[in-house]
Amino acid sequence: MDTLSYVWMVDLIAAVTLLLISLGMRMPLTGYPPQSYLAFLGAALVSQVGGYLSIGYALGHLPASIVAPTLIGQPMVTALLAIPLLGEVLHTEQWIGGLVMLVGIYLVHRSRMGKPLVETPIFELK
Repeated sequence: MDTLSYVWMVDLIAAVTLLLISLGMRMPLTGYPPQSYLAFLGAALVSQVGGYLSIGYALGHLPASIVAPTLIGQPMVTALLAIPLLGEVLHTEQWIGGLVMLVGIYLVHRSRMGKPLVETPIFELK
C-alpha cells in the first residue's frame, strides 16, 4: 500500500474512533479558545499527518532496523516544537533524557555502519 493511502486510512479510522469515544464520554467538542483550535490543527498536521507520511516514506526506503530506533526521537522533537509553539519550558531532566535518546539513536546507526545491507555469499553456484 502506498504511503498516502495508508496515512488517509489510519487518520480516518483514528478520527472516527476518537470522535465516537469523545461523544460516548460526553466530552465537549466546541467552546475552546481560538488558540486551542490552532494548537489542535497544528498537532494534527505536524504530528499526525507529517509524522505518518515521514514514517511511511522512510519505511519504504530504509530498513526497519534504522527507522524503528529513530522513532524513539519523536517525543524529543515534539518537546522541542512545544517550546516555540506552545511556550513550554523543558526541565533539566528532559534535556538530559533527550541527549540520552540522541546518543542511543547515534549508537544504533553507528553500529550498522560498515555492515553490508546484503550479505555476499561465500561461494556462488553457477
